[in-house]
This record gives sequence, structure tokens and C-alpha cells, in this order.
Amino acid sequence: MKARSRPWFIAGSILSALASLYCFLWIFSAASLASGFCGSDFSLFAEHLRCRQVHFAMILTALFGLLCVYLGWRAARAGHGAAA
Repeated sequence: MKARSRPWFIAGSILSALASLYCFLWIFSAASLASGFCGSDFSLFAEHLRCRQVHFAMILTALFGLLCVYLGWRAARAGHGAAA
């Protein structure tokens, strides 16, 4: 892998970490807003979108977190391969 791709992996990893943090905060916001409307009964298959947002945020947090780790790993490998 070329060392030129390393900054792109680092930038992608940072952006993914920020997106994961945003989605993590969205979990608390959505739970707070929907607790009265849904009676604190959140489900991915609920009838109302407001009751599903908590699970959407959890899924996106996990996906962006995994993407952040993967891109960070690729950046580390790109930097390590350039030195060898």
C-alpha cells in the first residue's frame, strides 16, 4: 500500500470517530425526546419513527465506530509498510 493513502485513512478515521460520537449523543437525545411519547418502550420495529430513533442511533454508533477502527488500522498499516 502506498504511503500517499495514509492521510486519507487518518482523515476517514477521524471523521468516522466524530460521526460515531455524534450518533452516541443522538442516543441520549432521542431517548429523552421519545421517553414520554413512547412510554420508554423503544423498538426497532415500532409503529412511530420517534420510538425507532434510539435503535437507529445505536446501530449507526456501532457502524461508525467499527469503520473508525478499521480505517485507523489501515492507516497504521500504510504507515508501517512505508517504513519497511
